[in-house]
Amino acid sequence: MSTPDGGTGAAHAVSLQGSGAPFALEGEVVRLLHRDAGRLELEALRERLDRLPDGADKARALEILSMGLTVKDRLEQHQQRERGLMAVIETAQDLTRIVDVDEVLRLIVRRARALLGCDVGYLSVYDPERRDFYVRATDGAFSERFCRIRVGLDTGVCGYVARHRSPYSSSDYSGDGRFHHSRFIDDAMRDEHIASILGVPLLTTEGVSGVLFVGDRYVRAYTAWEISILSTLGAQASVAIGNANLFEQARDALARAGATNELLSRQTADTRAAAEAHEQLTALVARGGDLPDVCAMLARRLGGRVAVCDEGGREIAAADGEPGVEAPVEEGRWIEDAAYAALAESRRTGRSVAYRKTRTVCAVVGGEGPLGGLVLQGAEPLGEVAARIFERGAMVTGVVLLLKAQRTLALMSDAPAVLHGLVHGPGGRSERFAQQAEKYGVDIHRPMRLLLVRTGRQDCAYLCRQLLDRLGTSSALFDDVGDSLVVLANAARMDAARAAVQACLRRHRGVFSGVVGDVVDRPEGLSAAFERAGRCLDLLDALGRQGELFDESRLALYVPLFNRADAAAIEGFFMATLGRLYAGPAAHETRRAVLSGTLLAYLDCGYNAAEAARSLSLHINTLRQRLEAVDALLAGWRDAGRALEIHVALRLWRLRDPGRFASPDEPAAAPGQRRQP
Repeated sequence: MSTPDGGTGAAHAVSLQGSGAPFALEGEVVRLLHRDAGRLELEALRERLDRLPDGADKARALEILSMGLTVKDRLEQHQQRERGLMAVIETAQDLTRIVDVDEVLRLIVRRARALLGCDVGYLSVYDPERRDFYVRATDGAFSERFCRIRVGLDTGVCGYVARHRSPYSSSDYSGDGRFHHSRFIDDAMRDEHIASILGVPLLTTEGVSGVLFVGDRYVRAYTAWEISILSTLGAQASVAIGNANLFEQARDALARAGATNELLSRQTADTRAAAEAHEQLTALVARGGDLPDVCAMLARRLGGRVAVCDEGGREIAAADGEPGVEAPVEEGRWIEDAAYAALAESRRTGRSVAYRKTRTVCAVVGGEGPLGGLVLQGAEPLGEVAARIFERGAMVTGVVLLLKAQRTLALMSDAPAVLHGLVHGPGGRSERFAQQAEKYGVDIHRPMRLLLVRTGRQDCAYLCRQLLDRLGTSSALFDDVGDSLVVLANAARMDAARAAVQACLRRHRGVFSGVVGDVVDRPEGLSAAFERAGRCLDLLDALGRQGELFDESRLALYVPLFNRADAAAIEGFFMATLGRLYAGPAAHETRRAVLSGTLLAYLDCGYNAAEAARSLSLHINTLRQRLEAVDALLAGWRDAGRALEIHVALRLWRLRDPGRFASPDEPAAAPGQRRQP
């Protein structure tokens, strides 16, 4: 007996015809089993025995061979169970050793495919957000579409296993009608040529977390042991997914805890930095620091240029971020319109407002209203802490401005009472204010003039502070009365006071109108002068003239005639007096306006045609032609009584719309430009 293929041994057994033949075959079977020969080698003995003549020895030999094959099957089953047990043990070890859940799932799929000897293995995991299953791990698959399969709870083998929470096998996938087919999934399975499939659920306490599959590209049935070992591997895959979820939750919790700790540390540091900045600013003010000192400290902390502007938007102090360098403040420098708009928003919200990315403003508020603003021009946008420091700087700036305002009020402590007593007090009692008025540079025994500017209440307070910077306390009396600014100065000093007021109003953002009264020789006449100036302002409001300072002499003729008249009444007077010659307030330079200007020049020149033509730079014949055209539009204008009314109407029209007329003493203003009074 020699070769394992049964050649020599089988021939020897067959050649024996006695009782020893079965025992020789039994020895050969034992030797084959001992060296773990394949089943085909044992089956080769059956072919030899089938050629023996029938008899007791042949029957006995076939029985021995059958027992050998049975032993071989049992050995293979034991080996298969051993391999399955080892796979389970190795997978359990992987669960404790490998942190990457995807790697663990790939190993499980690979072992399942190897243990069951299948062509394809894959694992689908449930997605709770989309409420379907997706392929997470594969082994043996080559189709891209197969790896992109997503299966709903009511579709395919995956949905069937998930719904019933039990294993499912099919030897004819394409023809199996026990589950709902999907065209995309069926196409993907055809791409892999899968004919048979086995799937087991991955069970958890909440439900099914996934499905583990093996498949073959030929028709086959799956044994109970194969279903059992695949279910065991599926349970381990379920544990791996659960552990991964727990690890992810723990990792997220640690990350959140770390982020919280970092946030607390950062907030603590930010709070400390803000507190230090606030203490430094407070100490600076306590030591008598002024606005440039506050700007310098904020510029060093925040980086950039920090400026303080008053409520009108004019810069009054500034500093750069470099130590020891004070930014120059140019006379008349105003913040840009974008900063002014952001400043208004800051007043409304009470917080700093960023504009143009790296620039920030914060309103300075104190007392009864706004005091100004803080403007930062930096290299980058402010963070939360820097913004808080900037806002604290604005608060400290407000304190400094209030202290300055108090010092200003101390200098002008009795000015309001003196001015009110002179302007509104009873006649004959002004002498008691003479000494106090003289302290402010006003001698009530010498000729005086009043200047009245009508604007908003807050604007009046701002203008008063600006005038104090320009005039000081020894050249005029000034204060806000209601919504108007009142300036009282001797006639000789009124030009300087008027120039100072005009300089303050030149950049004024609000609407204003002003009147400079005639000379008043006695203090008892100040009350009447104040009332006349007020009526002049009423007339200017009715005419819509704003943004200028007028002399009372220019308005004296019209104030008695149009006292308390509004814009509609004046418009009615124009239409009734000038008739068709009136071009209207909104009309452009038309022929009627030209004719009106010609007629006004003719009347101003005392009906002297030659002089009127020279004043208008016209030929006298042209002037006469225009006057003839006026005759056609305005009948009877040459009548003495009628001419006076027309003359007054034309002069009042020119006062309202100066750009529409040209006269010898008042050239027409350019379009869009106001004439200076």
